[in-house]
This record gives sequence, structure tokens and C-alpha cells, in this order.
Amino acid sequence: MASPPDLEPYLNSLYILRVGSQPVTDRMPAYSGQMLLVLDGGGAMRFANGGHGMAKGPVFQCPLTQSHEFSLEPNTRMLGVSLNFRGWAALTGLAVDDYCDRYVPIDRGLRPELAQRTEDVAKRAGSGDMDEGAALEELAAIVREGISQLSERHLQVIDRTLEWLSSSLKPEIANLLDKLPYSERQVQRLVTRFFGQPPVRLIRRYRAIRAATLLAMPELSPKLEAEIREAFYDQAHMIKEIRHFTGRTPRRLQPKVDSVVKATLGEPGYGSVDLFGGNQDEELAKKGD
Repeated sequence: MASPPDLEPYLNSLYILRVGSQPVTDRMPAYSGQMLLVLDGGGAMRFANGGHGMAKGPVFQCPLTQSHEFSLEPNTRMLGVSLNFRGWAALTGLAVDDYCDRYVPIDRGLRPELAQRTEDVAKRAGSGDMDEGAALEELAAIVREGISQLSERHLQVIDRTLEWLSSSLKPEIANLLDKLPYSERQVQRLVTRFFGQPPVRLIRRYRAIRAATLLAMPELSPKLEAEIREAFYDQAHMIKEIRHFTGRTPRRLQPKVDSVVKATLGEPGYGSVDLFGGNQDEELAKKGD
């Protein structure tokens, strides 16, 4: 569900996730932070560092820097707020290099009174006293009240980095340094704080996500497919990178049914980064004509 217009700079979307009578096991791609309210059932994620997290009640799923295996119990019902990187910084204030690839209690990223309101929403929506639409509206209100104004310096780092990531499948780090009035060491530190990874790692991540999204399209122009493949050393390298960051091989990027993976590997799931920037915009426009 689209976020309210005033929250668009901070959110990818609001959503409802429902699981049928069978458990679900899949892999979650590298993705931005989520505020989750588990109303029924629950979920678990097996993190790459060997950790294991449980999603019960209201929690924050910290930004994911690579793909992780997750499972959902039968009949699970969740409400979610998908935060982009601006939203994570403005709402939680948590440095992504310290808070990534894990779950944390809701009060770690919200003021006590807002954390309590979130707990109340989870209880009321779980009991049926509040419908899902009203609960999402209340979550949006909580986010709205919890957001703090980012400093001009921090907003500059986040937005210029996003612009840089959107510019090409293989953006040059020198171009990012040109965009920011800081030393290379400061840029490395600030980008890692807000994105959880230094610029060279972000290039790998978004190249893989972009390639996965484009390769999942039913039809792809030969020119655009060649551009994607040229962004990697060879086909084996492309497959390895896509699997690392999305949990899927290119051959498995078109699920026949809706899934968490399908929902996150696309432009709506990455609202703050133009996955189709650079030359791909032109090629996709031609395809649309």
C-alpha cells in the first residue's frame, strides 16, 4: 500500500502480509529496515553470521546487507512499514553498521510513548478490535510523530549516495567523492553509518539487485541484457553475486506466484533508489514505445 504523501520521502510502502495454512520458507533479499507488527503466528530469520531471530509482536527488522533465509508459521498475519534509508535514520536514529542483519525490540528505535502505542496497535489489531486499514493508518501516524529532522549534512550524504547508486550499474567511487564535500575517509565512514556498507560494497549490492530485477522481466532487449552481463566479470560471477544479495539465481527470478521475494525485488520495493537509472531508463522507454 502506498505511503501517505507526506511520508513518501521516508517510506517505501505500508503492507499487510498473510500466510495460508502451510508454512513458508524462502530467502529475503538485501533490503532496507522494516517495522513489523506480528498479529498472528510468527516468523524467524536465519542470519548469515549464524544468528537466529524471531519476529513476535512489534519489532524492527534492521536493514539486511545480504540475503537471509526466513520462515513464516502457518496463518501468520503481519503489518509492516517499509522504511527507506532516510526513514530508518530519521525514525530510529540507529547506525546501520551497528544495527543490521538482526531484529531489535520496538523500543530500541522508538520513544517509549510511541513504542507503547505500537504495542497497543498490535494487541488491538490482533484481537480484531481494530481493522488492518485503521492499524496501518495508526502506524503511519506513529512514524510521522517519531521522525526527527535529519541534519543537512546527513541528509546530503544519504541523498547524494542514493543519486550515485541510481546513476549506473557500475558507478565510479570517484563520482561519489565529487558529490560530497568530505574527505574520502569521512565519506567511507558516513556511507557505512547510513547504509551499513562502504561504497564499494554498495556498488556490488545494487548492481546485483538491479540485474536481478531487470533479468526477471518477461522481455528484455538484447542491448540491455548485454549491458547487464558486461557489468560482471563473467556469467559465473553474475550468478554468484545475484544469489548472494537476492537468494535467487537468475533462472529462479520469476516466481509463478506472489512471494516476499517478488514483492521486494522491484521498483516499488526500492522507492528511494532508481533501479532503472542510467542507460536502462532509455532502453526501457524504447521498449515501452
